[in-house]
Amino acid sequence: MDFEDIMTGLSNIDEKVIPDTTTKRKMTEAGAKVLAEKLKEATPRTKHNDVKYGHLQDNVAYQDTDIDGEENGSSTVGYGKKAYVARFLNDGTVKMPATHFVDNVRRESSDAVFKAQREAYDKLIRGDQ
Repeated sequence: MDFEDIMTGLSNIDEKVIPDTTTKRKMTEAGAKVLAEKLKEATPRTKHNDVKYGHLQDNVAYQDTDIDGEENGSSTVGYGKKAYVARFLNDGTVKMPATHFVDNVRRESSDAVFKAQREAYDKLIRGDQ
């Protein structure tokens, strides 16, 4: 077996194993859904009733595109128009201590997000049921 045969064999494996953009999109969407749920659970809920935007916890959303809406296999999780409020609560201000709830959720849910993405990969690429 020569070098060319080896490289041809590797390229055939890559086509079967490496996901295309549509598959990546479905994989990252599965992970984003898990992260959004975990973030919603951890987001503090105030007693204040904001008629215009609602509670920060109710504004957690995900999309299966990047932040600019481009379909490149990425997914995005965030707070929409209330993101600035989440930043103040997470990072703190001069008058308010930081809670780091977003940072903690990202760190603590990384295994669950990866598991959801892996399950989507197995289902889409390998045909696992």
